[in-house]
Amino acid sequence: MRQVKALTMTMTFWVLLIILSTAWLGFLILNNLIQIQTNIFLLIVFIIAALSFTLSMYFIFQIIFDIRVELKKVREKEKNIREIIQYEQILEPPSIYN
Repeated sequence: MRQVKALTMTMTFWVLLIILSTAWLGFLILNNLIQIQTNIFLLIVFIIAALSFTLSMYFIFQIIFDIRVELKKVREKEKNIREIIQYEQILEPPSIYN
C-alpha cells in the first residue's frame, strides 16, 4: 500500500511539473515576442528551449505511463491476494469451536 501511495505522489509531481513548465514557456514566449522577432539569437534560444521542452514532455509522459503500469500491477497483486484469502476462507471457514 505504501508503494501505491509513493507512486501516486510521484505521478502527481510529474503532472504538476508539466503544468508549471507549460505555463512558464508560454509566459516567456508571450512576453518576449517582439524581441524574438528582432533578435536572431533569442529566436535560436527559444527554438532550442521549445525542442528541449518537447523532449522533456515526451520523457515525462513515458515516466507517467510506466508509473501507471506499476500501479496497475500493484493493485492487481493486492486483488489477487484478497481473492486467495477469500477463497481459503470459503474452503475452510473459521470454526466456532476453536
